[in-house]
Amino acid sequence: MKYRRYVFAAIGVVAVVLLLRLAITNNFFGGVANTVSGWVNTVLTASERRMLTSLQDSFLRNNMSLQPHQTDYVYKVTSSIDSVKNFHYLYCVNDDKNPYLFGNNLMKFCSDIQNSKILDQP
Repeated sequence: MKYRRYVFAAIGVVAVVLLLRLAITNNFFGGVANTVSGWVNTVLTASERRMLTSLQDSFLRNNMSLQPHQTDYVYKVTSSIDSVKNFHYLYCVNDDKNPYLFGNNLMKFCSDIQNSKILDQP
């Protein structure tokens, strides 16, 4: 009688292990893990995305003189915090030549970057 419990418990453990090793179970739990990971990533990067979008809006909203390739370049630069910091270092601090933004456009974009809180991000 006592051994019967152990046998049923062992059979249950083996059944659970076999169930968890099935491909369909792995796909299900893998999909759930990816979804939850995506949610967490969205929550963690929401403040970054807000800052980047705000920088884009402040620069592009009042600047109708940009060509489409320049606008695309601004979107590319403001795609990440690191990209904005790299741009700022190269073109605002070191005064390198930028083939897309120059003159008043470059000065305005540098000013908008400095006025944002992006440079304060770790």
